[in-house]
Amino acid sequence: MIDSAVFRCFVAEYDKIIATAQRLIEKKGQLVQWHSVPNPIIADSNEPWIVTEPVPVTHDVYICFVPVRDREMRKFLAYIKGSEVPTGRLAGLMGAVNFEPAIKDEVVRDGALLKLADIDLLSPNGQKVLYTIEFEG
Repeated sequence: MIDSAVFRCFVAEYDKIIATAQRLIEKKGQLVQWHSVPNPIIADSNEPWIVTEPVPVTHDVYICFVPVRDREMRKFLAYIKGSEVPTGRLAGLMGAVNFEPAIKDEVVRDGALLKLADIDLLSPNGQKVLYTIEFEG
């Protein structure tokens, strides 16, 4: 059994890391619009082929964009994902947010629509700290 004081200290340590990540990403990143794309709505279960496309929900978030050109960044992303990362793609770092990002979501940066190729979450013991996002292109 974990002592409650030890548990509070443990959780507080991740709170500092989360706050630091958000502060640095806000300082070095860019404010963009994240469009959460909900699943289509089936109005009548007897006619599942008739669906209503829901309106995307927009969230203002900070993302620190980094080009995936240098070897170190490719190694870092490959280490996180455990796969190869194509050269020339754009990646981003986003702190913990109050919604659940999904691969079907989209980001609008400087008026340009960016589709997600991959999204990975750093969450030690279930505490969301940092999202690593790779964009198509």
